[in-house]
Amino acid sequence: MDTDVMSEEELWLALPVVEKEEKADLLMALARQASSRGAHLQSLELAEAALAAYEELGGSASQEDVATCHWGIGYANKALRRFDAALKEIDLAITLYRGSGCPFLGDVLRTRADWCSEVEDWEAALAGHLESVRHNEIEGNVEAEASAWLKIGYVYNNQKKFVEAAKAFETARGKFKEQKVVAQVARCERWLANCFVEFGDAKSAYEYARRSMNIAELSQERFPIIYSHLALGRALMSLDNLADAETHFDDAYRLSVQCDASDMEWDFIIKVQTELSKLYRLQGRGEEADVVDDRIQSVRDVIE
Repeated sequence: MDTDVMSEEELWLALPVVEKEEKADLLMALARQASSRGAHLQSLELAEAALAAYEELGGSASQEDVATCHWGIGYANKALRRFDAALKEIDLAITLYRGSGCPFLGDVLRTRADWCSEVEDWEAALAGHLESVRHNEIEGNVEAEASAWLKIGYVYNNQKKFVEAAKAFETARGKFKEQKVVAQVARCERWLANCFVEFGDAKSAYEYARRSMNIAELSQERFPIIYSHLALGRALMSLDNLADAETHFDDAYRLSVQCDASDMEWDFIIKVQTELSKLYRLQGRGEEADVVDDRIQSVRDVIE
């Protein structure tokens, strides 16, 4: 029975007439359907029922299928903001996937690391991404390895370990370039621009930011253009080219608010406005900086 091509209604209709492994497969497929429409409590209950059905099969149950149930239970708990329970389940899944030689173990490791990043457990996030790198090296999956190095750069950047971050972003950039993944090379270059601003190497920061903007402009992708404006603004401010830096900050802000209110990236808007406030103070425009700071605080009072 191919559950991947069945509708949710078809899955429910088939459930009463199947048993054993087919029943477990149907329950897990229903859990995925529930998750995809945001019914995470129902998804949790269905994944737990699927796990119970697999466990009734004893040694004949596929360990990979059992692991997938634990991953589904973990995902549902994460969506329900039950973080400790989510980590417990994904750890069980990882243990079973390791034993079964699962080809997408690296994805699960990166997912766990991403969850740790969300709660700012940077050491656990770093450990997960480094293990993902080792797994992908063995598998020979260069693009997945590059993605893991990019995430490692994010973690180091959030820890303000900019030397380590730059090395990780350079490694990711090289591997993405090897695979000719143009958009990801540009993403690495934006992050490298950030690192070089922190080093005080404004010329290198500008060069990386300029290259990322070249690619963003050619692709005409909104977010890469926005992020590249911010990177260029920071680099130019470090070069003391305040007029051009202000133009890029203004463009980053203008483009970032051209969306529905529900899609507003408030964290990014705060980043742009924070840089603009710094620039105003460098120009001796203290009153304008104070207005910007007050606006930033109004948003922070809501989202933090």
